[in-house]
Amino acid sequence: MQCPKYLWLAVNKPDLAQEADSFRFEQGYEVENYARELSPNGVEVKSEDETRKLVSKGEKTLFQAVAKTANLYCVADILVFDEQLQVWDIYEVKSSNDIEDIYTHDLAFQRVCFERAGYKIGKTYIVHLNKEYIRQGEIDPEDLLTKEDLTEQVLAQMPDTEDRIYNALRVLERKDKPECRILKQCGKPYVCNFLQYCFSDIPEESIYDLAGGLTEKRLNMLLDEGVLKIKDIPADMVTSKAGKRHYDSIVHKEIDIDADSIKKELTQLQYPIYFLDYETFSPAIPMFDGYKPYQRIVFQYSLHVLRSPDGELEHYEYLHTDLTDPTEKLAEALKPQIEKEGSVIAWYMSFEKGCNSEMGERRPQFQDFFQQINDRMYDLMSPFKQGLYVHRGFKGSASIKKVLPVLVPELSYKDLDIQEGMAASKAWYEMIQKDDENIKNNLLKYCELDTLAMVEILRKLKSL
Repeated sequence: MQCPKYLWLAVNKPDLAQEADSFRFEQGYEVENYARELSPNGVEVKSEDETRKLVSKGEKTLFQAVAKTANLYCVADILVFDEQLQVWDIYEVKSSNDIEDIYTHDLAFQRVCFERAGYKIGKTYIVHLNKEYIRQGEIDPEDLLTKEDLTEQVLAQMPDTEDRIYNALRVLERKDKPECRILKQCGKPYVCNFLQYCFSDIPEESIYDLAGGLTEKRLNMLLDEGVLKIKDIPADMVTSKAGKRHYDSIVHKEIDIDADSIKKELTQLQYPIYFLDYETFSPAIPMFDGYKPYQRIVFQYSLHVLRSPDGELEHYEYLHTDLTDPTEKLAEALKPQIEKEGSVIAWYMSFEKGCNSEMGERRPQFQDFFQQINDRMYDLMSPFKQGLYVHRGFKGSASIKKVLPVLVPELSYKDLDIQEGMAASKAWYEMIQKDDENIKNNLLKYCELDTLAMVEILRKLKSL
């Protein structure tokens, strides 16, 4: 459904795909294991033959049941026999907090497969995480999960699904791959595993990189004219503020600095200045009491402190290293290090503010402390997001990963084993299971660079 080229490559050239995110699948399997507890008498299936054998023996609940025809194949997470109606109900387990349209398509395809394979299908359900669930003690799957009947929507979808199956099979009959433009289907509903392959011939500073993005209609207009570079886009086609700034930095000048406005921005800051960065882990299944599905666990911070403009830079850090809720120990470590006066700087501060609010709710004895931090916080991304400092090298972004190499090239994430937040999140989960000292050191280095980067970027701004 997403893209015929994606389908053709997945079947004919799978070696061209980027490695899939195994961690995301692990989270999904964990949710599925809890869903299976709702049907304790189920039997796991390994193949289509085994599915049929177990059905003929009278098994009523199958996990990973397989339906196979001459040209279709699917696996149902849970297949349950309704003895009263003499039909099979399909349960698809999703590790999301809500229902998405694509789930109806997923279930409709499964229904087609099983019906063509000779099974009489009754209802079709989605089982997903209950976003209101808060863990307290042992997890009860009945509370953790929500079951929703999508039978009506699935039945309405069936004719379109039949058509899509027909068209997909025609694609797979081709000897050469279909040519498809790079448009929104490359990232929706899922990021395509062949994105790197499809972008291999796209030039630097392409129309896909414009800050703020272009509508699909405008991308098509540009592609019709053979336009691939930002510099060749007609000026009247760039309408967003961020897009115009990015466009101008490429077409007219490389650097645009509003030093007076930056100076005015920075007058808000009061010493001592605290540069704060958190790292978090957001598991599908809450690991500790007081957490919802996917709620952030703040497991680490780095804190740099400047007590005066010419003061010596101080550094403090905390990394939680065992399988317990880090909130209390992290707060106890941080509280003596941040006094009641002075500005607290973060990059994209809504993230740190959100973490502070959640930690304060979980540990009320620290709620005032975290609220004081939030009341004094300044977002160092602000001058860049407002366009007070625009540089072609930022590539239209206000991300610290884009700003740092331009303003402070001597500092680099490229020298680190952990280079971005998602990798840090996965590394922490691995570390607490293995007690790996190497991972611990890599996490400390990464988080320290996040706050040191802010220190040096602020110095660059002040030097203007």
